[in-house]
Amino acid sequence: MPRMNRKADMSRIGIRLAAVALLGLMCACSSTEDEPSDDGLVQLHRYIDEELFDDLSTFVAARTYRGVDLSEAQVVANLQQIQAELLRQVEQFNQTQKVHKLTPFEWKKTINGQEYWLFGVRVGSGPRRVALSSHLDTVAPGNQEGWEPFKLVKEQRIYLGKEQEFYVGRGAIDDKGPALIALNVLKAVARQYDGDSRLDRLTLEVIFDTSEETDMSMHHYLEDKPEENPDLGVIFDAMWCIRAEKGIERPVFTIQRRATPPEPGPGAPARVWIESLDTPKGPANQIPDSATAVIRSDSPEALQRFAQQVEALYQGHGFDDPAYRKAPLTVDTSGLADNRLVLKTSVIGAQHGSAPDENRREGANPLVALTNFLSAMVGSHLERNELSEMSRFITWSWGTQVLGEHHPELLLSHDAVFPEGKGTTYAVTRFYSNPAGAPGIAARVEIDIRYALGHHSVAWDGKTEGLVGGKTSPSRFQEIFAELLRRFPAETGYTIGYQTTNFFPPDVRLPESAAFRSVSQAFEKVLGEPCPARAIGGGTDAKGNTNLIAAGALFTENMGPPINYHGFNEGAPVEDLRKSADILYGLLADEVTGAAKSSSSARPRFTPMRAAPDFH
Repeated sequence: MPRMNRKADMSRIGIRLAAVALLGLMCACSSTEDEPSDDGLVQLHRYIDEELFDDLSTFVAARTYRGVDLSEAQVVANLQQIQAELLRQVEQFNQTQKVHKLTPFEWKKTINGQEYWLFGVRVGSGPRRVALSSHLDTVAPGNQEGWEPFKLVKEQRIYLGKEQEFYVGRGAIDDKGPALIALNVLKAVARQYDGDSRLDRLTLEVIFDTSEETDMSMHHYLEDKPEENPDLGVIFDAMWCIRAEKGIERPVFTIQRRATPPEPGPGAPARVWIESLDTPKGPANQIPDSATAVIRSDSPEALQRFAQQVEALYQGHGFDDPAYRKAPLTVDTSGLADNRLVLKTSVIGAQHGSAPDENRREGANPLVALTNFLSAMVGSHLERNELSEMSRFITWSWGTQVLGEHHPELLLSHDAVFPEGKGTTYAVTRFYSNPAGAPGIAARVEIDIRYALGHHSVAWDGKTEGLVGGKTSPSRFQEIFAELLRRFPAETGYTIGYQTTNFFPPDVRLPESAAFRSVSQAFEKVLGEPCPARAIGGGTDAKGNTNLIAAGALFTENMGPPINYHGFNEGAPVEDLRKSADILYGLLADEVTGAAKSSSSARPRFTPMRAAPDFH
């Protein structure tokens, strides 16, 4: 693929070069005489300016999402294509390395019938291990007119108050763009310190997870290979810098479906009902692209009358918040002759299930909008049935709110780590209605909950790092949902059930810990201020391992426009990638120059934990 010939903008990187200039001077006194004169950071910026777009285009073109329309074999084959390209780049790089060459590695293991897989590259051979970790799988692309998810494009977007360049495509920011930055940070450091004896005192590596979005390989690898656990690791997937991640709970609410309503008797009023209500198949951690309801009637005239009114009814409907932004509604009347009216709402804004508050602030969840509206139509325009009852339960429990405002004594929680407005969140993300009348078949609703400390069964002591209460300690949602359903004023003859799974407790780091301080110091050297200690809902490969800090590539918590995390038109701000590269380069360079004083026993090793489907 042809490379771009744009020259590096040296004035833009001058300030950052000053922050690391001493590293080159310190290295020169102990390096081989043949060490390249080109500074590693200059090389890194040249890569970002001239080659990153082409490499990322290749990565984005490979479809590496699960759970929708690709078989696992197809996903693996596409990941193998990326692996082959990475190996080609490593081989090419090693041709000009004199002493310290990059060494590829790979790990695979079948656990309970499922294969887990990651791979990466290393340089150095010392006992202290420092790792950068990213992932190469993505969420599903979604379907929206004008969105070409697998064709990387450049766009100018307004970001942090000014117009900036973005690379737009599925995986651009989550997490293929950061993965390429991590690899080339390692290459730049290896080039800068080629032949330096200090590289023999530690091992630097980049790790690529292949299933982070669904059933993370990283945790199985760390459990299986304790001798290869990093003493310090940066999970390069989120924003700078994460000191806490919320707990993750995944409830599924169900209701048994009955047969289609019987034919009315003579003189009975015409009826209109919801025959099906569905979102596209997808992971619970992604707000759906759309929600679709099929409406039927035992009277063509009644269905026609409802079709003529429904758009005005939707626009005039009073949601629980008068200022609520409605999802766009499309009314398809093409099937009226066949007794079929289709209502479809579409998503706006961020689609990450861990941040439904951001989606609500700047966008709209199509499932929330449609179920709240349809439940309000029952009794006046629609006949009651199982789907309207489940919609009514969603409306009664959460309405359009996402922080538990409707039942605060049960559902609202925030604390000093996850403060007010950023506490426990509820993202209603999937609704599958299933065929009416099929024996034992239930309609189901899936919810992605990211919860604060107060919803966990064990209190945090304020000083212990890691998973609060340990990896097997449960949340309080089992009894909370039982009480919620006890209070719900269900209609006679309708019973909603639930099952809930706790995947992880909240995970807390101390900002004064050695791992967090190391990352924060590297951040401060580039930006002149300590790294913000953020507490987020997103779950990363850092979960449960206190030697790992989730950090970068973003410098904001905003997942909505113009970034659109997990959503349509996902974009990576190039300047964020560039600044992140500077920080990671400085972190690894500091590790090399301080290698003589490092000790591999300075930090505790990893404690095994279980993985979580649809985790991120």
